[in-house]
Amino acid sequence: MNRTNFPTVVFFLLVASLLGHAAWLMSGAGPERLRDVLGNLSFFPTCLLATALAWTLARRLTGQPQRAWRLFTAGLVSWSAGQALYTWLDLSGRSTFPSAADIGYLLLAPCMLLGVLHIWRSAPSRILALSFLLDVAIILTALGDVLWQVSIQRILALYAGQPFALGVAVAYPVSDLVLVALVLAMAVWQPRSLDRAQLGLLGGGLIMLFGAHTLYAHQAAQNAYHVGLPLDVLWSLAFTLFGAAAYVRLARPDPAPVSGPGPWSVQRRHRLNVMLPTAALALSYTVFFLAQSPRSSGRGPWLDPASLLVFALLFGRQVLAVMDNSRLNRDLEFQAEHDALTGLLNRSSLHENLAQRIQIAERQGNLVGVMFLDLDRMKQVNDAYGHAAGDQVLRHIAGRLSANTRSSDAVARFGGDEFVLAMTVDSREQLTQVAQRILGAVAQPILFGDTEFHITVSMGIAVCPGDSSDATAALHQADLAMYRAKATGKNTFSFYDPQDHATQRTQVQLEEQLRDALRHDTLELHYQPVVALPGAEVVGFEALLRWTSPTLGPVSPLTVVQLAEERALMPQLGAWVLSTAVQQLAVWRRAGHRVSVSVNVSATQFGLSGFVDEVTNILNHTGVPGEALVLELTESTLIQDAEASARKMRALRELGVRIALDDFGTGYSSLSYLRQLPVDFLKIDRSFVNILADGGDAFVRAIVTLAHAQGARVVAEGVEEAWQQDVLEGLDCDLGQGYFFARPLSADLAEATLSERATQPLQVPERATRQRE
Repeated sequence: MNRTNFPTVVFFLLVASLLGHAAWLMSGAGPERLRDVLGNLSFFPTCLLATALAWTLARRLTGQPQRAWRLFTAGLVSWSAGQALYTWLDLSGRSTFPSAADIGYLLLAPCMLLGVLHIWRSAPSRILALSFLLDVAIILTALGDVLWQVSIQRILALYAGQPFALGVAVAYPVSDLVLVALVLAMAVWQPRSLDRAQLGLLGGGLIMLFGAHTLYAHQAAQNAYHVGLPLDVLWSLAFTLFGAAAYVRLARPDPAPVSGPGPWSVQRRHRLNVMLPTAALALSYTVFFLAQSPRSSGRGPWLDPASLLVFALLFGRQVLAVMDNSRLNRDLEFQAEHDALTGLLNRSSLHENLAQRIQIAERQGNLVGVMFLDLDRMKQVNDAYGHAAGDQVLRHIAGRLSANTRSSDAVARFGGDEFVLAMTVDSREQLTQVAQRILGAVAQPILFGDTEFHITVSMGIAVCPGDSSDATAALHQADLAMYRAKATGKNTFSFYDPQDHATQRTQVQLEEQLRDALRHDTLELHYQPVVALPGAEVVGFEALLRWTSPTLGPVSPLTVVQLAEERALMPQLGAWVLSTAVQQLAVWRRAGHRVSVSVNVSATQFGLSGFVDEVTNILNHTGVPGEALVLELTESTLIQDAEASARKMRALRELGVRIALDDFGTGYSSLSYLRQLPVDFLKIDRSFVNILADGGDAFVRAIVTLAHAQGARVVAEGVEEAWQQDVLEGLDCDLGQGYFFARPLSADLAEATLSERATQPLQVPERATRQRE
């Protein structure tokens, strides 16, 4: 039998032994002459099989859970030993009370108690823990008084003058009280490493033991107990439940850790506060009436010590309940008003605080500064190190903001990595000083393990009531000013300017119009010729986006691209540009013009997982060969993930598509990545062409030499004068592009140009004399 099957076999044997024992008892526990023998032996299968499961689990666990299950096992073993000794004494006709067998029986309860204590989970507050202990104490005191009235007094009289027998006899009801305490604890408190199924099974087993002991004591007091009564099944059922609790854990070798809010959740605490005092009160009244019974020897209810103790404990419990409810209300109020992560004010509390500040400032002639802060580069921290690091950064920043403001100032986490400060001041200069202090404090390094983070903040400031007398409007104005601070380079602050509002409205208007243009296909592409050097023969075109807003007129392509990136429209816009350009290319090639078209691809579009499939589908749909399409990528696009970029570029090369590296030389890592990336063209940025007359030809020569060494061709952008063409030809530059050759043309004009010059190179203006200053 392998290790996996053993617990399952033992568990099924355990259940079978329980059912067998129950069936024998229900059938009359015959034959009568063998009842004592069979009755005593019938407890062993369930107890020993449960012991085997508990010990098997203890061997597989480690730490505190292992010690707990070893103690549970010890309790079962001690009970088995006690039953074995009792059986031997009973069958030999020497069964007496007390005997060594009672020690084995009595050790079960303390072993279970010690086992649970090994996996104790501490309470979140002393008041809550003390309240729980008082509830248990009330119930145990009341129940102990009931036991005193019902059986303990009789035990004292019965075993007077026999100290050992008296101690053993009293130990049984005491162990019953221990079992009750354990059941209560496990009903409202979840020990570590035990899930709900195990808790239910262990608690059920303890209840069965308590029931068995109570019924046995009642019948034994009346000399009515004998082996084979139906109550005997309670012991077997208790052991079966203990074994099942072990089997539940053994059947799941790698269970998920116990999670969630834990035992001291609000709902469980509420049940605790309601159920236990109610049960204690009910038991207290039971004691109250028992104290008035004839058995109480004429004592009045207020003279019963246990009753007085119970009512005293109840009074103390209610005092603690009031204190705990008051603390809980304070906690709930704090949670409702503060951010859970940083402990700062939350958004709703900030809004209320700000509204009150503005009202007071208007009456007293003061100013209220509203500072809207957004942390720079927090996304990189979360992406690189996880949200645990991001949370620690946010807590550090929250502490620095609180340390660098006055206690009267409001410091709030607005959401994500955004914070807001609201403060009453005398002048704008005071706000400037605070802003500079905050910038310096935030910029200090933050340690996360061995890593040092350098975080900066962009800050927008609105001044009330000058900018606005409304809290919501003031927050929006500070937010707009913050965006202007980010646009000017980050790690700075900016005061609100009404122009910010106009810019924001324009941005919103542009966004809606751009979405509408994409829906109704009202965007345009113009095509700027790319010519061969020398000769100026048109070999291709670069597709350039053009858009005229219905209300604002022509919009800069750079503005369109920035807006699309900010509003998550870039994938849709890029797909439209690519599809439209390739469709136009298909028209030209069907007309016999063997030219290529270059299309700019943004980092967002290139980073899409389905980008290569998108290009493949467009080429297949239009019938354009891959080598007629050139995709222009910037260095920043490619180096975000050089390995993934290289894989995509190789997949595109398999389609025949050629790759151009745009704005070459303006980045930081072009040379280091050039060898890794399959590039067909290097496009020299216009900034190098503009300085050809000032010694820039050395840079261009170096780029040309490097490109040719890598098997790539060179395209010079921004050629606007004849002498620039002359220099580029002398430097062996392959291709040129710029206003000197032609401006961007509509699709119709570009096609007309191709038709007119199908057999002759593009005619360029008469070359001016090159002059160098």
